[in-house]
Amino acid sequence: MKSLFQKVPRLVIAVFGLAVFGLARAPLEEGLRERLVESNLLMPPPGQGAFEQMSQSALMGTLGGLRSLVATYLTLNAFEHFSTKSWDDLRANYLIITNLEPRDESHWVSVIWHIGINATANMEIDTRLPAFERERRFKEYAFQAIELGERGISQIPGSVAIRLQLAEVYREKLKDDCATARIYGTIIGLPGEPAYARRFYGYFMARCPGREGEAYDYLMSLYREGERQRLPTLIKEIKNLEEKLLIPSFRRISEADPDQPGKGQSPASRALPGGIIVP
Repeated sequence: MKSLFQKVPRLVIAVFGLAVFGLARAPLEEGLRERLVESNLLMPPPGQGAFEQMSQSALMGTLGGLRSLVATYLTLNAFEHFSTKSWDDLRANYLIITNLEPRDESHWVSVIWHIGINATANMEIDTRLPAFERERRFKEYAFQAIELGERGISQIPGSVAIRLQLAEVYREKLKDDCATARIYGTIIGLPGEPAYARRFYGYFMARCPGREGEAYDYLMSLYREGERQRLPTLIKEIKNLEEKLLIPSFRRISEADPDQPGKGQSPASRALPGGIIVP
């Protein structure tokens, strides 16, 4: 028996011992946490389902202070899956990573980007799969990214970065202007809100069927704020709405259509160095 234990690496024995100890203490810590919450001595955990709560408690109890180390290892492993386009394995890694460190915003942003942008892009060009299978997987990955984004927001309600990545999936992959507008609307007023969030909310609302009147009023309110808001895309969207809503000519804005060079101020006159135009 002694010779058998001598053949087992000490690291394996140590990890096994930590796991057993962690599993043994997890129920005790969970009970203590519940009593502290009931006594208003501890804030309740962020909103999550029963499965996620169980997973986080088990992982935290088992790994304790090793959580960050394990999350780092799994992040590196996920990059390997990205290199080989093993999207299901990558997602499985991040499900563990986000349970290990649910308050780390970068993990949520990374997995939404990988699954919602990279995996879907791969399905658009992977000719090894039949077209119907590529389409099925494209939609599956896109909606998995949406679900992950919603879970990330439930863990970090004030996150702007998660919402921006989620909006990109809606905008670029699902072409859902209404949902994109909704996400940008939830960013407005949050700490770290990008300067363009208010304009983008209006742009995508303008393209959402049934909300044209609301979008016109909203974009006109931005227009009235002055020159800093009167960027080419805002002017273009207002002009499109003027046509759709049959706004009388005397009520229309005076700027020329930015897509018609030579009439009034051209978009190039508002360009940043390098020819970049802020929308």
